Amino acid sequence: MRGHPWHHQHVRYNRVTTAVALLAALGACTTGEGGPSFNPTPHPTRPGQVVIIAGDPALNRDARDGEFALRSSAYGGGGLAVSSDGTVYYRVYFGREGRVVRLGRDGRVQLNAVDVVAEQMIANGHDLWLLGSGPGIAITKVSFTDWRETRIVDWTTRVASKTLKVVDASGTSFSRHEMDELYRDWSGAKIFLRADGTPVIVSTSGRLFEVRGPEKFQEWTPPGYVKALAGVIGGGGFQPQDTVTDEQGQSILLGRTGILYIPRDRPARHVRFPASMATLPPWSAITVTGQESVLLLGGTTTTQSAPRPTLIRADGRMERLDWGTFKRCPGADGTLAAVASALPGGVVRTSDGTIVMNDRRCGQIYAFKLPEKLEGEPLR
Repeated sequence: MRGHPWHHQHVRYNRVTTAVALLAALGACTTGEGGPSFNPTPHPTRPGQVVIIAGDPALNRDARDGEFALRSSAYGGGGLAVSSDGTVYYRVYFGREGRVVRLGRDGRVQLNAVDVVAEQMIANGHDLWLLGSGPGIAITKVSFTDWRETRIVDWTTRVASKTLKVVDASGTSFSRHEMDELYRDWSGAKIFLRADGTPVIVSTSGRLFEVRGPEKFQEWTPPGYVKALAGVIGGGGFQPQDTVTDEQGQSILLGRTGILYIPRDRPARHVRFPASMATLPPWSAITVTGQESVLLLGGTTTTQSAPRPTLIRADGRMERLDWGTFKRCPGADGTLAAVASALPGGVVRTSDGTIVMNDRRCGQIYAFKLPEKLEGEPLR
């Protein structure tokens, strides 16, 4: 699949100035009695603190196996996962091939070859799932123990394989016409892990498909979902940006114009964003806060750079948080301004509450802790 055009659409950002490179280096040092010393495994120790755990924005070259992550290129266009033992995995550019980095506990990079250059990754038990979408869809499962790859689906040309089976919620197979429409609907699809461990794909229009095994999808229509989807759908469909599952097992989907909540034991519901958000870049990442609320990140571009991290409370109220003005790379001063200014390529909340995020704009991986109290101005 390496020859497919969607594998290589991403371009690297230009080199930054020498002064910025110096700031990045300083951010990876600690000062002790003997002077500055390199800390290869920094981690946040207090609420509101941000640290860089991988990526040097000054490097415009392929990552090298065995080098320290903080002195390595982490440009990769997106894709981030954290396994149950806390190990961080992220995608990096590597010529015309796919590579996934396993960030070792010693802070060093371990490069692993994969067949899919993934836009998204999720950790599921002992496996890493990789998703590439547009045109078509490609999903590969990789074992953490021996890095063996299992192809789940390779539907990257209009004509689906003869073994691929897509059925509706009742088990009826899709017609050829329905398959053609679904193929077009994969561009920009996302994958998430349901609370019961089942991987689920959300298409551009917002349709949900359980991954039932290699070459088999089954459409999933949770109670109330069709009505909730209609409440947030825009002119271009749902346009999924990110997904998360909270502590209660509720799946939450972030779209271009709103979010969908899919609880385990209640009908789905939605929150539609205010009309004032329609002309702004979409938020591209969502994470839970541990307070029955979710946090939206991203939504900045080079021309519309005002950060707007936003909290959505359980009752649907939206509050814009003030985490400082736009901050360009490398964002090594330890404040949340770096997070607010980022272009997220993946965000994961770990079991201890630390949040790990991939910044596609700067080619860096951040780890941070949220402030103990999250409050902002009402968003209208």
